[in-house]
Formats: sequence, structure tokens, C-alpha cells
Amino acid sequence: MDNKKEIDRIKADLKDNIGSKVRFASKKGRKKRAVRNGVIEGTYRNVFVIKLDPVGDSEGAERRVSYTYGDILTRNVELALCK
Repeated sequence: MDNKKEIDRIKADLKDNIGSKVRFASKKGRKKRAVRNGVIEGTYRNVFVIKLDPVGDSEGAERRVSYTYGDILTRNVELALCK
């Protein structure tokens, strides 16, 4: 499998779904995973950005996280579109 082609495919899939609601899980260390909901806000040359849904008492605060396309390729981040 050619990693460059695979990353280009991941990048195109994310670009097609900008504005879509997603549920994602990211590795946070040994045997720990964080699962959150958000919206794909944008794709850039090396990273993509997800705007997180507010949780608990942080209603007024907007948070964003960014990951590389390689994070999806290596399964450090897993995304699922919410229907």
C-alpha cells in the first residue's frame, strides 16, 4: 500500500465532509482513549481541524483540536460520520 496515495484519499474524504458532524476517538496514552463529538471545520495541507461540541459547564467556550492525516492512517485517531 502506498502511504502517499492513502493520505491523499483520507485528505479528499475529509475535504468532502467539511461541516459534517463526527464522533472521533483519539489515543491519549497507554490503554486510554478520548471519545468526543464535533464538526469537521477545515482541512489544510498537513492537518485537519475539528470544532468540539461543548461539554458540561464549558458551554461558552469553543474548543478545537487538530490532527494530521497520518494520525488517521496510523489509527491514532478514528473518525465516524454521524447521520
